Amino acid sequence: MQIKAIHFYILPGEPIVRAVDGGNGGMEQPPQSWTGMFTHSHGLRGGLGNPSVLYRDDKPSPTFRSVLRVVTDGELSAYTDFETGFHADDLVWKARQFMATIAPMLIGIDAFDREHIWQKLWYAQRFFYTGRGMVDTIDTMLWDLFSRHARLPIYKLLGACRESIPAYGNIGGTTIDEYIADALRVKELGYVGAKDHSYRGVKGNIQLAKELRAATGDEFFLMHDPVECYDYDEAVTVGLALQKYNYKWMEEPLQDFDFLGLKRLSDRLDLPIMAMEWIGSLGGQPFNASAFMAQQACDILRQRAVGITGQIKLAHLAESFGALVHGGNHHVILAIRNDPVFEAYMGIKPRPPESQLDCRGTLVVENGAMSIAYNDRRPAEPDWDDYKRTALEVVV
Repeated sequence: MQIKAIHFYILPGEPIVRAVDGGNGGMEQPPQSWTGMFTHSHGLRGGLGNPSVLYRDDKPSPTFRSVLRVVTDGELSAYTDFETGFHADDLVWKARQFMATIAPMLIGIDAFDREHIWQKLWYAQRFFYTGRGMVDTIDTMLWDLFSRHARLPIYKLLGACRESIPAYGNIGGTTIDEYIADALRVKELGYVGAKDHSYRGVKGNIQLAKELRAATGDEFFLMHDPVECYDYDEAVTVGLALQKYNYKWMEEPLQDFDFLGLKRLSDRLDLPIMAMEWIGSLGGQPFNASAFMAQQACDILRQRAVGITGQIKLAHLAESFGALVHGGNHHVILAIRNDPVFEAYMGIKPRPPESQLDCRGTLVVENGAMSIAYNDRRPAEPDWDDYKRTALEVVV
């Protein structure tokens, strides 16, 4: 299925009232910390912190969106919403930039040669300063195209490892009692565990761990994600307590750039350490994960690899070291063995009626597990003639 052309459709969007809300908290030092580090006040004291600053327009503003279409010599196209904005002219010029730099790399290539395209765009990041988003977008589009062509969900095309995976929920609060109530709510919903994002300092988080374990019982999974708010000594102190309370892991305890600290911490604790959420999201995964694995700087890799193709690479890299990965695309998760539990940050997602399913699959989170519901129905192609008629401009 050869790529023949690239089209951008610049379309009117729905008017919205523009607003900026600064009420999600600021940055402050954790309690009892002598390190001088800062953390997000939202995880420390809820939404408190900086005074709330709100800018809000008094009337709706027009919006615009661009749709990227990869035209093939077959009956199907790859497509995605590419950009949104308040000025159509900006979207036109961004589309033109794509047409001048990225499109020539795609024209004439078989759309099913995803590895070839992924490799080309991976290296183009350096020379065209595209960032990871370009590789993510194109790779996901091409996997979606393959799914519709084959009438199978992506996880089946990757070579499914399982049909479902246990799921846990995230919990929060401004007091320990609120965290406990949230954990019990998550348990009542059928989740197998819960993860906190608490930045209450060493003493506060140890007390939280103790009371969460007492409230939820011995079999309920508990995980702690302090989001880089410890130094090495603090992480050791908290980690030893988490071991005592049978936690499954500690996630992002140190900054990902503190390679030596993570190595020392992983050596010091029996508790598994997860890392690479931040440095992975910047775009270096899967390749920058090899040093973490080779030097045993962490036990679990946070899945942030570029594109579905990159996520499979990272999962297989970790597996070759006998290590786990966690997170990422739900299709990838069901196609691998070494991600033990699904983070249901989106909450409960009941299985939709059969009439709403198609071959691409729909994420389902219910009864304490994640799965993908699908059938063999191929969704109808967009009406590209209608797109052309309603577009403010078509960039080709």
